[in-house]
Amino acid sequence: MTCIKSKSLLLLFFLLCFCNNFALGQLQQINQELQRLSFIKDSVSLVNSLNRLGILYRSRNADSCFYYGVSAKRIATHLRYIKGQKDADQLIAYAFFKRGLYAESLDLFGKTLPYYQETKDTEKIIRVNLDMIEVLNKGIFDRAKIKSLLQKAIQTGRKLEKDSIMSEVYVSYCNRNPYLTTDSINYYLSKSVEIAMRYKDERMLIYIRLWQVRLLILAKKKQEALPLIKRLISDCRRIGNASMEINSLFLMTGYYDDRPKIALDYFYQAYEVAQKSGDRSIEIYVLNNALEVANQLGDKDEIINVHIKLEKAMSVEWEKSKKFISDYVRYNAVQDNNKLLNQKNAQQTGYLIVFGISLIIVVLALLRVWHNRKRLLELNKRIREQNSNMQKTLYALEQSQADNTHMMQIVAHDLRNPIGGMYSIVSFMLDQDGRTDEDKEYLEMLKTTGEVSLELVNDLLLAHTKIDDLKKEPVDLVEMLQYCVGLLRHKAALKEQQIHLRADTVISIQANQEKLWRVISNLIANAIKFSSKGASIHVDLQKKADHVCIAVKDNGIGIPKEIASKIFDMFTDAKRPGTTGEQSFGLGLAISKQIVETHGGKLWFESEVEHGTVFYVELPIT
Repeated sequence: MTCIKSKSLLLLFFLLCFCNNFALGQLQQINQELQRLSFIKDSVSLVNSLNRLGILYRSRNADSCFYYGVSAKRIATHLRYIKGQKDADQLIAYAFFKRGLYAESLDLFGKTLPYYQETKDTEKIIRVNLDMIEVLNKGIFDRAKIKSLLQKAIQTGRKLEKDSIMSEVYVSYCNRNPYLTTDSINYYLSKSVEIAMRYKDERMLIYIRLWQVRLLILAKKKQEALPLIKRLISDCRRIGNASMEINSLFLMTGYYDDRPKIALDYFYQAYEVAQKSGDRSIEIYVLNNALEVANQLGDKDEIINVHIKLEKAMSVEWEKSKKFISDYVRYNAVQDNNKLLNQKNAQQTGYLIVFGISLIIVVLALLRVWHNRKRLLELNKRIREQNSNMQKTLYALEQSQADNTHMMQIVAHDLRNPIGGMYSIVSFMLDQDGRTDEDKEYLEMLKTTGEVSLELVNDLLLAHTKIDDLKKEPVDLVEMLQYCVGLLRHKAALKEQQIHLRADTVISIQANQEKLWRVISNLIANAIKFSSKGASIHVDLQKKADHVCIAVKDNGIGIPKEIASKIFDMFTDAKRPGTTGEQSFGLGLAISKQIVETHGGKLWFESEVEHGTVFYVELPIT
């Protein structure tokens, strides 16, 4: 666990380095800037204000950073305000980085840099270099380029009169040079401390203390580190800086790396802070580390708890990503509009003439509309007729959907024979002696792929079963269940499981044997899939007054309440891997329920998480 904690600490320092996750004073700046927006009448000042808001939102909310950057870019382009455009481009590039568009981010940062070099804006040059370093480190990972940019940032910083940003540069140099000696790290940290103290930059001073405590932990000087960590947590909470508070709590997990239960509690505290900060990427990172510790503890309740939190965080992050994609599409549209706008600005006189001509055409068109009202009414009538035709076309499309379904089943049927042949040949080749271990490994992979593909094809063939398609015949249920159990005993044996069948009496009903066999086989296969090694699976047959009931019971992982209502949906998103990673398609239970209901029966289940599941199949006797 020590190795994991050391890596986690270092990664989190990299992840949260200079995130500027806002202190209370910065939140006040956001509110003040938002209040000023409605009173700004000068367009250039409006662009500057939007860019300032984007800077304040840089690491707190990538979507807001992107929104204000795009808004500023649109207005600045219209005004031909170059500085406003480049400042906005820097915000947009940073938002791209936060959303994983690394190539786009690096390209846009590269386009802003020449302007700042031309205008000799040294602080902006350093800021762009630091941002490009973060992109290269996380997304593209070009170590030589990172080192070159760091050296350029240090050289450029020597020209600054107000060199407060150099405190960040020296710490970044420590972060991005994993091969620095402890003496070198302390040297650059001391330079960073000197600058931060000169400008009374409390945030940087706390961050440097984080670095120094981390060095103590890595040097096994835990007793010296503990009081410093506690003070760091207190200071971070006092100034309201979430990112540094999370860093401090991660240091505490490093201190308790030999006591995973306590370490997990501090991960939960870090998760709560990340959750309040609104940065889902940090929240997910903290939960992934918590999951490692929960797995080491072997505490199922803790593992499930972390998994639930992680799934929720990833769901929220996915929704934000979808919104960002939509914003990105609109951004591209704005970029196209900006290009058109630049062309218009270059040909302003020509466009004025075009505008005048267009205005005359509009006036003439209005006159023509006025004099052709009857014609417009006729056109409206035609539109109504076309709408009626479109409704008929829609109905025809719905009809063709049924044909498409039928075609899909034909294709699936045609695929089954060649896949089955491939599966049989591979099985035969595996039974032959004299093959190398590598050959056997590849053949096993082919066999598994063939088996999964056959299962999917069979599911597709069984989809959309209709009552009219069922050819019923007398079926001996005891004999059919013995057949199903016999076929699946080998599969259960692979997981050291046993299948027990209990059928007290001979029962025969009218049913489609092949489809009913498919239902029972699917339920037993699921019981095998979601039960642990050495488990027992029970199949019971009981006869009632006017129906029979087949129960398939396991002692597996159970079905959580949150997905219980979805497991019978076709292509459900409630599918889960088996206890040994077996794949699920989300079709089997939906098709099974369809088959049972076409027989006039019912399929339902009872389940308790971690205690197992019982599926019931009720079928009429007559």
